[in-house]
Amino acid sequence: MGVLSLDAPRTLTARAAPAAILPGPPTLLWSLDTEQDGRVLRNPLLRVRRGARVDVRLDNQLDEETTIHWHGLRVDERNDGSGLHPVRPRTSNEYAFTVTNPCATYWYHPHPHYRTGYQVHKGMGGMLLVEEETEDELRRALGLEFGVNEMPLMIQDKQLDGKNQFKYSFGEDDWIGNRMLVNGTPEPRWTAQRRLTRLRLLNASNARPYRIAFMAGERLIPYWLIGTDGGWLEGPLRVTESYLAPAQRLDVLIDLGALDAGTRVRMVSLAFDAMENDGQPVTELHLEHPGAAPIGQQLELMAIDLEGPARRRPDLPTRLNHIVRARDGKPDRVFRLHIDNGRWLINGRNHHDDMDRARFEVRRGSREIWELQNDTQSMPHPMHLHAFSFQVLARERSPRHITRIAHAPGGLTAQDLGWLDTVLVWPGERVRIALDFAQPFHGPQMYMFHCHNLEHEDQGLMLNFRVIDADTPESHLATDGSGHPSTH
Repeated sequence: MGVLSLDAPRTLTARAAPAAILPGPPTLLWSLDTEQDGRVLRNPLLRVRRGARVDVRLDNQLDEETTIHWHGLRVDERNDGSGLHPVRPRTSNEYAFTVTNPCATYWYHPHPHYRTGYQVHKGMGGMLLVEEETEDELRRALGLEFGVNEMPLMIQDKQLDGKNQFKYSFGEDDWIGNRMLVNGTPEPRWTAQRRLTRLRLLNASNARPYRIAFMAGERLIPYWLIGTDGGWLEGPLRVTESYLAPAQRLDVLIDLGALDAGTRVRMVSLAFDAMENDGQPVTELHLEHPGAAPIGQQLELMAIDLEGPARRRPDLPTRLNHIVRARDGKPDRVFRLHIDNGRWLINGRNHHDDMDRARFEVRRGSREIWELQNDTQSMPHPMHLHAFSFQVLARERSPRHITRIAHAPGGLTAQDLGWLDTVLVWPGERVRIALDFAQPFHGPQMYMFHCHNLEHEDQGLMLNFRVIDADTPESHLATDGSGHPSTH
């Protein structure tokens, strides 16, 4: 994984070219590429300082429309990179914005209407780290060295055929793989030092959630969760497992210095109930992905082999961030996630019905509570909000595997105590989130709220909403009432 600093104007070229991923024939990889010091970086890890100005040109050399969506970043509609502003083949587009997000792990990926899952599965997308002085201080205090004992890990499952080419079929409820890749490498092994180690995890899979754990033999190794999608937690939280839904990120510390030299630590996804309750017969679900590991099956993600002398773990900080928790209350908007005759719907409507129209409007600077209600006959939905982070206020009617790891009142997991831009809502579950629509961009700005199971997104489990100035008269929108309490 090449590293590219966004400290100067850059160009990323969307293209397809062969890559050596598995032994044998090269794989035709779709990627966002740049050149640096005479070599090509494919889907580079991007690093940028908070407060910096980003200037990136997308040069689309594909034979179809694409975009760059800056997942998790606070940007205006024009720079969001959603399907509302596609970049046509053989044309280019300039993305220019100032980074105001706190230090955290973000990412970038294509977001064209109805082709997002295909382009991501073909390989497009990479990680983006926002950094600032507070993170520099943490690295010094904990002895973290980027690329040595601080590692970004982009986790994906891919379906490859016997000729090492990516397979993809449109119209499926999820597209899962038969090979696990971390940073583009199948079944990776990493020889690591015996010291405190920071791992920055991104689930860049199309549809597969992971139950992240670390094991030495059959023993679970505890670790500390220090950050989520949108920044640090208030302080480190000790856990042994965390669910990582598509598009979500986890920032974790693990004390490898407490283990013997020669130990192999395995990063795994523990088995769990996938709750694929969308009404399809199990036999049909199995036939959708022949040869692929079913969602919920235990998986080996990466092996970490320990060597060298042990280093004593430095004291972890008790406070990393100050988070003012929003109060729970009556929801301002309720969104029902359900399926009818094979179509995924939000409050009875599919994005194909609305296309590029806003379903509702919110006032800039307003604060709202949204309740996400997932039907029992459904699937887990990782719901993502563009351009805004939010807090999880409460989980209700959660499945047992979530209530078992609740870390705080309201059924909140450790992960729920941080800032998120994507929240996993299980079948039968109700999740309330708090949002603050403050932003510096004036004039109407349209964004998306959708499931980040990319097949669900492409099939229309998505809606548009518009942020308007406080003094702007509301439009007379034709809506289904998805944002209006009076219609609930």
